[in-house]
Amino acid sequence: MSHEPEDFRPVSLKVTCLHLRHKLMYVDERQNMPGMVDDESSTRIYFCTKTQEQLGPDDAPVGAKFCNPGRGCFCGLGGA
Repeated sequence: MSHEPEDFRPVSLKVTCLHLRHKLMYVDERQNMPGMVDDESSTRIYFCTKTQEQLGPDDAPVGAKFCNPGRGCFCGLGGA
């Protein structure tokens, strides 16, 4: 038996840094996957678990479009 409403928005996860977080990761089990983030929201507020801020260790903004393998502080599932 499913408890999801018919209009429940699907989640589309993309690979990001393991340290990137947003509050829905703590309340929606579908989004509780460190290193994977649903980037569909334009109002979501992200933070870095290394700094506990909206800026990463390199003082640049964090977010689904910023925290990728090209960034020096990026930490992926493989540990890189």
